Amino acid sequence: MNPLLTLVFVVGTALALGRGLDLGFWTDLESGLCIAGSVWLRYAALGIAVLVSLFAGRKLAREPKNLQGHCKPSGIVTAMAGAFFTAAGFLRFAVGMTGAGSFVRAILEILCGQWLARLAKSWLRKDWQPPTKSMASGIWGTLVFYWCVLSRFMENSSSWHRVSPTAQVWVLLGMLVFLSSLVRALWLPETSDGKALCASGLAAFVLGFCWELPQTLTLAMPSQFVLTALPSIFFGLGMACLGTLGVFCTVRTAGPAARKK
Repeated sequence: MNPLLTLVFVVGTALALGRGLDLGFWTDLESGLCIAGSVWLRYAALGIAVLVSLFAGRKLAREPKNLQGHCKPSGIVTAMAGAFFTAAGFLRFAVGMTGAGSFVRAILEILCGQWLARLAKSWLRKDWQPPTKSMASGIWGTLVFYWCVLSRFMENSSSWHRVSPTAQVWVLLGMLVFLSSLVRALWLPETSDGKALCASGLAAFVLGFCWELPQTLTLAMPSQFVLTALPSIFFGLGMACLGTLGVFCTVRTAGPAARKK
């Protein structure tokens, strides 16, 4: 494996383990406030991991056209992400509806899930074809991340000392940048920026899988679990799958360079 990818995996694993320990022992899960240590240590760890992923991605970047073809791993993880987002939307209708904002989010989650399902089908086909004729479906499919960033500020006021909700804004923005680059690479490969795609893909892995997944798993703990948290759990699992997709897209874009030792 390429040393740069190895470095990203090592840093990401350390971040995930550190975040898990932090949530388990040194963070108040109800408020998101730290009960031991400085909040800036958390942000510094996340910032360093993201910078490493951005550096590695830009160095590995090659040809985005490599994404236009059959790829079973990409198809499977994208199908999983689509299923999680779709489930999050329907569960929000069932147990998590708290107003008009939740209604809009549920609709957008289902749209995102269906777009990802179509994308997964394209990658699983032997004769690859775009999910749809127009890239408008990709724009609709990513609107949920725009909405979530806005609602994070409107519905849940944040502060630097509440690390979890504050960092989640960055996670959502990272996913949005990655998916926007992916949409461009699939429908307009001749105008796509391979460096932006690979850098955002590895950043999505660090943000969505290594940082956000431990947070999602805490919601499923018996001591923390409530029925209304189910939509958030499935949404978080969907973001973890997209983080994994970011790695797959980077490896496919980089081609042999990603496997160079």
